[in-house]
Amino acid sequence: MKRVLTTAIGTGIIALFIFIFAQIGFAVPTAIESQASPVVSVEPSCQKVASGEIFTVNITVYPEGSEVYGASYTLYFNNTLLNATGLTQGTFLSQDGAETYLWVDEINNTLGKVEYAESRKKTTSGVNTSGVLTTITFQAIAERGLSGLHLSDLEGVILSDPDGYPILTNVSNGSVEIAQPSSSFLIFGYVYYRNDTECNNPKVNITNLNTSLNTSKEWKAETHPDYNYYQLVLTPCTDIVAGEILQFNVTSPDGKLSNITNYMVTQNDINNGGLFNFNITLEAKLGIFDTGAPDSPYPSIMGVHNGTIIPAHEIEVNRIYTYACPGTGGHTEYARIWGNGVDAHANWSGYSDDWHNLTFNTSFTLEPCKEYNYTIRTGSYPQIIHHPGEYNATGGKIICDEFTDANGKEYTGWIPAIKLWREEE
Repeated sequence: MKRVLTTAIGTGIIALFIFIFAQIGFAVPTAIESQASPVVSVEPSCQKVASGEIFTVNITVYPEGSEVYGASYTLYFNNTLLNATGLTQGTFLSQDGAETYLWVDEINNTLGKVEYAESRKKTTSGVNTSGVLTTITFQAIAERGLSGLHLSDLEGVILSDPDGYPILTNVSNGSVEIAQPSSSFLIFGYVYYRNDTECNNPKVNITNLNTSLNTSKEWKAETHPDYNYYQLVLTPCTDIVAGEILQFNVTSPDGKLSNITNYMVTQNDINNGGLFNFNITLEAKLGIFDTGAPDSPYPSIMGVHNGTIIPAHEIEVNRIYTYACPGTGGHTEYARIWGNGVDAHANWSGYSDDWHNLTFNTSFTLEPCKEYNYTIRTGSYPQIIHHPGEYNATGGKIICDEFTDANGKEYTGWIPAIKLWREEE
């Protein structure tokens, strides 16, 4: 059993972990385009345990043909429900007898996370056969509840190849149920116009934004032509766990009015069996600027984008979303938009809560056909649109005049894949 380690996690450690000799590299498709991406998985994916019970989960790697030289992760859990008591090194990276180096193995019950980083040494080859990277021991410390076990990268990397380059990786999260919560999670409420009159037959789409590092689940709620009521039944552990964010996208029948609201599900919501009387008031439909995700975001690398946005219509903005490359924690670390009376900025606060989205320091309006400058500094591996000159996005056009990557190389036409919109506060 591995104990709580004293090694500090920092840029220096991870710089070493990315195998000392590799500078920050491009994320590119590995080997063959049709080859499946590797998967790092929490196993078993769903457990039911009793209060006080000690149990284990494995972090298993499925290379899917990729040659893996190093592996790292951060696992988040609910520290009011679970206490991590042990971290044991597996045999995945040493399965052929090779020696390995343990860079990080730290349990932090105060923050509810486990961090781990390991690489092979004294060999130039990786492994391509699945195996257990680590085994984590937990104890259930609450009477009841449902804790997610969410995998994330450790400073931008999950798996690396023998040359030190990150491998695009998918993750499969898990959850642990203590005792027996409700077998269903009911969401219901009523939709109104701003004057408090009923909006019958609304369109209500509900999305779980956090089902994994880079995917989401979406459902259409039940409605009725003659009523303003909506409802949706989800399954705890399978569809939703505490700490995940549900996005409610509600529009009037004619599509002219809308409301987009995000809500973080709490453990009390899980224990109570749902969200009750979650009512929505529609506003005038606000414009949105959205580049969408490109067909191929590669090559991708963190860096600083500078360019221009030209809206096609009025767009109210207080939020920015960054599309991430699959299996990565791609994000915006800093964004500034200015010009024509606008000067707003947003800063990233780390991999917590709604980390995909940043909030600007002030709400602002982009007016049609006017030019606005932007500076966007990204981290990890965001999606990039490789398009010279003007790119037609939903809601207007965007141009990248200059992109400077993390290695200091400069490019033109490397457009950040982003979305700008206003979210009700």
